Amino acid sequence: MATTESISPNYQIITNETGRVFRVGEEPRQVLGYSRGVVIMAAWFVMCLAGLLEYTWGTVSGSLQAAHHWSIGQTFWAFSFFVIFESFVQIGTGYLRNRGILDVRWATIIGGVICGIVGYGLLAESNSIWQAYLGYAVLGGIGSGMVYSSAINIVAKWYPEKKGWRTGFVNGGWAYGAVPFIIVIGGINGAAINMTPSQIKNYILVQGIIMTVGIAIAGWFLKDPPKNWWPKEIDPLNWQKHSTRDLLSNPPALRHYTLGQMWRTPQSKWIGIQYALFIGCSLFGVAYYYPFAQAMKLGSVASVAGFAGFALCDGGFRPFYGWLSEYIGRRRTMVYAYSGNVVFQLATYFAGAAHNAPLFVVFAIISGGLSGANFPMTAAMVSDYYGETNNAINYGSIYAFKALGGSFAGGVAALIMTGTLYGTAHFHWAFGFFFGAAIGALAALTVWFLCKPPTKEQMARAVELSAEKEAQNAKPAIA
Repeated sequence: MATTESISPNYQIITNETGRVFRVGEEPRQVLGYSRGVVIMAAWFVMCLAGLLEYTWGTVSGSLQAAHHWSIGQTFWAFSFFVIFESFVQIGTGYLRNRGILDVRWATIIGGVICGIVGYGLLAESNSIWQAYLGYAVLGGIGSGMVYSSAINIVAKWYPEKKGWRTGFVNGGWAYGAVPFIIVIGGINGAAINMTPSQIKNYILVQGIIMTVGIAIAGWFLKDPPKNWWPKEIDPLNWQKHSTRDLLSNPPALRHYTLGQMWRTPQSKWIGIQYALFIGCSLFGVAYYYPFAQAMKLGSVASVAGFAGFALCDGGFRPFYGWLSEYIGRRRTMVYAYSGNVVFQLATYFAGAAHNAPLFVVFAIISGGLSGANFPMTAAMVSDYYGETNNAINYGSIYAFKALGGSFAGGVAALIMTGTLYGTAHFHWAFGFFFGAAIGALAALTVWFLCKPPTKEQMARAVELSAEKEAQNAKPAIA
């Protein structure tokens, strides 16, 4: 039974028949002092900068190897370790944010300092691979993960009624924000692998400063809405009649569910598994397309163009997937994109192996455009299924599966291609490309068959089980 309670002249608390709470009446300007669009632009900008650590690694790693005589296995394990730390920190960031211990503004600014001037500063000054692991993988991963968690989850909070393309827009900056830097790197002495030790050091220091300053300025404009906030122009009790296209194709969650309640539904596990699988497929391109092009001697122009185009389309197409999902739903959009990426990732390999530079560039760019669908669609799916209020920690727990996917794309793929976990060896590139395509296909099947929206019965059972667990934990210990 729906209820309405007037709390103040500015808003009402409305509870619908499924128990979902809506705080209705406040305009964004009353809360922020500016429009909610400013928050989205600030979130997009910090994503553009924090994503540099992930999307420029494939181009700077060659210079670091040459400068310090590190093996390719050592540098690609650095990428895997980065992804692991960047993934798991999001659970902690979401927890602190949900509890009101660390607000979104300071989480973003602190993260920018850690991944920028601190993490990249240490990487620039490193002489051993272990210093690089600490600077890039640990501190870089922690800082950029704090920024990512802060920026991506704020979209659904401010746009619960039309989150599709906006989530894709903000998320896309993580990838294509690196494009200018990739071009600059590739333009130094003709190719990144030719940068001298002093050049790579200075480049990393400058990039770290740019990240820190830019993230701090934009992060100041980030602020969460009040808990359960809902736009007053959409009737929360009759949203089907007066609704947005996004809500009609992707109905809102029955309630705002907690982390414990979410993880007591079967869908949550499969959403995490598909996330890891497709991240392994998509990040394979991030980690290996550039060195693969170098190994195939396709030339510096093709290497940079293919990888820069990959990153540009990876991010640039994410708003498109959000827009498309408003018509056909999140799951169908994900399956189409995943399947397409499987095809074009293999096509990229065959073009490169045939030493056909133009086709390599074309297929790499198409593959990039298809590989980015996972991130915004999974973020939107989690809030569609489990609500926006606890989305920071709910999606953070799903995002932690990126650690597994990053291991697939980095160290595990290197093992499959070289037969060694860490040393220098000859690369059998076909093994890696087919491995990436296979886990991408598994991700598509998982989404289609196992990631359907939770039913009312499943959610009721999850709430019941969570309450039972809480009651057991609350019982005093018997001496």
